Amino acid sequence: MGFILEQTPTFSWPITIREQVDNGRYRTHQFEAVFKRLPQSRMEELAIDFQRLRHAVKNDELIDQIPTRAIADEILVGWSGIFEADNTTQIPYSAESKAQLLEVATVAEMLVQTYIESIEKAKAKN
Repeated sequence: MGFILEQTPTFSWPITIREQVDNGRYRTHQFEAVFKRLPQSRMEELAIDFQRLRHAVKNDELIDQIPTRAIADEILVGWSGIFEADNTTQIPYSAESKAQLLEVATVAEMLVQTYIESIEKAKAKN
């Protein structure tokens, strides 16, 4: 199959979030994120920013700004599998619900990490 130069503007990818619960345990949640397909130049910038952030955290360095929410806001353009507390009513994607999601601890970081890993895995398979 030949390579098609014009790519789709988005792609979906599974996201796994671990939520802390009582007694040192975690509950695992999954949903499908719809990501914006960024141009290579922007992906490289994001990957470098994210690597710098992870390096700073690993080395206990002072960080002026943590850009994960801003990056996640840029790349996340939809979803499926996110529910109301009743676990039966799906929450539709909107700017307001996205802002609420990105305020949940670890979600923005997992979105960015998963996005970058999906791209790295695609490169590794080529």
